[in-house]
Amino acid sequence: MRARVLTFLAALLLSANATAAIKIDNQQARNMDDVQSLGVIYINHNFATESEADQALNEETDAQGATYYHVILIREPGSNGNMHASADIYR
Repeated sequence: MRARVLTFLAALLLSANATAAIKIDNQQARNMDDVQSLGVIYINHNFATESEADQALNEETDAQGATYYHVILIREPGSNGNMHASADIYR
């Protein structure tokens, strides 16, 4: 019984990762004619790195029910440690 539960949890975890949002580049974003734009997401947090900001955009894209995201901006506007990140999201 315990093995079944662990197998189920492992499968659930793998399926959750399989549905993660897909980051697209500028050219792909220009050719997104067959998908629906859901708008833009903005995140302002204390990220240590750009990859953390990108991961947060990916997670927010998933939370919004989008499939794709195109990073518009990741920047640190001042010395306060906040990074601003934004992305177009698509379904």
